[in-house]
Amino acid sequence: MSGLVQEQTSELVGTWRDDVTVAAVAAGAGALVWVVARALGVDLAVRSGSGTREIGLVSVIVTAVVVTLAAGGLLRVLARRTARAGRVWTGVALAVLVVSLAGPASAATWSAGMALAAMHLTVGGVVIVGLRRGIVDHGRVA
Repeated sequence: MSGLVQEQTSELVGTWRDDVTVAAVAAGAGALVWVVARALGVDLAVRSGSGTREIGLVSVIVTAVVVTLAAGGLLRVLARRTARAGRVWTGVALAVLVVSLAGPASAATWSAGMALAAMHLTVGGVVIVGLRRGIVDHGRVA
């Protein structure tokens, strides 16, 4: 009696160097949104306790790099431990992106909130697309 057995595997084709490249692009994209917002006169500040906190360029760059490298690390762990690493990681990454949009909700002004949301979506998009390209899910029929 013969039957079809479908096996799903994940292959990580990227390296940490690729993650660093994605981190640099994500940081650059976030910095570009920051520069454009500031050039348009948007004060990028969020409410923090009883005051406000300015979102600086260095903060944007460092956060984008740290988030990208953490996401790359998670992708590598998942690729070693699950056959559906690409799908699982993408779901987690999208959930984190949605949750991160709560941050711009605490912006001091509407324009700051829109600029910060654009920044989150831009960096998140670069990270998801850039790192997702580094994994190949294979479906094999035996």
